Amino acid sequence: MDIHNIPQLFGLPEASQLTELNKGHINRTFLAICGGEKYILQSLNRDVFYAPEAVMDNISRIEAAFAAENDIAVPHFIACGDKNYAVADGELWRIYRYIAATAEAAADAAAAGRHFGEFIRIMDGTALNKTPAIDGFHDFGRYFAELTALGGTVPDTMRRLDALRVKLGQIFTDKLNKRVIHGDAKPDNIISGSPACIIDLDTVMYGYAAIDYGDLVRSVCRGTSADLSAVRDITKGFSQGLKGILGKDETDSLYYGILCLTGELAVRYLSDSKRENKYFRGKTSADCIARAEELLVQLEMFSSHETEIKEIIYEYFE
Repeated sequence: MDIHNIPQLFGLPEASQLTELNKGHINRTFLAICGGEKYILQSLNRDVFYAPEAVMDNISRIEAAFAAENDIAVPHFIACGDKNYAVADGELWRIYRYIAATAEAAADAAAAGRHFGEFIRIMDGTALNKTPAIDGFHDFGRYFAELTALGGTVPDTMRRLDALRVKLGQIFTDKLNKRVIHGDAKPDNIISGSPACIIDLDTVMYGYAAIDYGDLVRSVCRGTSADLSAVRDITKGFSQGLKGILGKDETDSLYYGILCLTGELAVRYLSDSKRENKYFRGKTSADCIARAEELLVQLEMFSSHETEIKEIIYEYFE
């Protein structure tokens, strides 16, 4: 089926214009002009999301949880019959009206922290589909085992990552509370406006609050030196959004979420550098190695500022 005709499955005019948006790593995403209106049209990557129907079921549950919110929103996916997706030629498609941004979310780290804190709080108590969006997602031990099986990397880096694996295994145990988290918490996934809108909901699943916190700090505080003012802003906002729902053990785990997500991404890029069928679309092996090296420098930076970052966390969470 011609992609221009996919919107018709949702009761919309055919797309008079399609522009592929290449910013994402995983799904195929298009800006579609249908009847003079803008829409975001996406095809889910079945190589990553083995149960895309479960992903879309979760999105329906997320929309329901946010239905009564006025200050923050999520995209509303247009229905195809009684579902929020359509299948054509074996591909699962979904579409929602284009959401215009009024400001860059990345310019306000505190707002980004607050919005992802709000996301966890609003989703608290909402049951998700029993099928995980991605099996083993954010499991550092699993990613490290994959890298080892692929031959690993230089011995010093492997020793360093293995020590991190052991430490994270002591922090993130079955005793630590799991919540519904976004799973890809970065400023790019917030469209600032009135209300602000949180997008890219495919990775929403059960996990630790520290995962979203750590991913947000990692994505904002890039570079070779720690921007502790940004860490402070993110932490303050995250605390405001959560409104005190985290337990003490969850607070204690927040710092390790930063190490986990930074190290995890480094490991995943190192693994991708050795694979022909890559997770990160459009990246060469050299690209993957270069990105992994950046993340390893970032990991060392966060490790060297452990005391200061923990002090910031406890200032706002205790």
